[in-house]
Amino acid sequence: MIILDKGVVVNLIQSWKESLRLFERQNLKSFLMVTGKAFVDVYGAINKPLTSWGNWISLAVIVALVIMTNSIKMLHLFWVEAIILNSMLHFFFFIFCLAMRPSTDIKDITYFRSYIGRFWILLIVAIFLGISRVYVIPFIFIWYMFSLLFAFDSRGTVNDLLRSFQNGFMMVLYNLPVCVVLWAVLASINFVLYYFVAFALGYFGGLTMAAILYIFFVPIEVALITNLYIKFVHSQSSLYFPQPKQ
Repeated sequence: MIILDKGVVVNLIQSWKESLRLFERQNLKSFLMVTGKAFVDVYGAINKPLTSWGNWISLAVIVALVIMTNSIKMLHLFWVEAIILNSMLHFFFFIFCLAMRPSTDIKDITYFRSYIGRFWILLIVAIFLGISRVYVIPFIFIWYMFSLLFAFDSRGTVNDLLRSFQNGFMMVLYNLPVCVVLWAVLASINFVLYYFVAFALGYFGGLTMAAILYIFFVPIEVALITNLYIKFVHSQSSLYFPQPKQ
């Protein structure tokens, strides 16, 4: 039997009450405006590092997706299609997290290469979790995304990554009421997304159209998660980072 310390329970309930202030009219309006701006601005942030040669890469990717779409249909390799879709989806989550996270770094091609090189293992973990369908368990995806953002704010050592997942769990736990609403919103967005992707795969565009849909829908989810992360870190920093001794 697990017995929680009374002080922990009190702090937990107080934290839930504080997090629910996000839904007060003025706070919610401000949050949604910032989230909307982040969604619009991210396309410029993603495009800047690729302006010199990105068009050629985009063209090559489109051609490759068209070829793969036709090959999968001809050879009936639909399990390959599922793996490609899952990998694309989580790659976009990874990249848009890098683009939307708060950072003093210049977000050029060097920035993206550096973080992909340091944290590629977390991308592999995300793809594996997606294939295993563990994300259907409520809050697992939110926990992973918070942990990813914590990891990006660290040096990337093994201890840092473990600490990031611990902090991600704490963020979900201490802001559970908000995370319940976030989970419902993300589930609704994903329902619409998967409906459109299924239509694209069956009737129009195949993997190319699926990628375009991901590029539109994924930043909405990342903007919501990233702005909540920023808010929680600022208001609850003592939960996640060692505080200097008095």
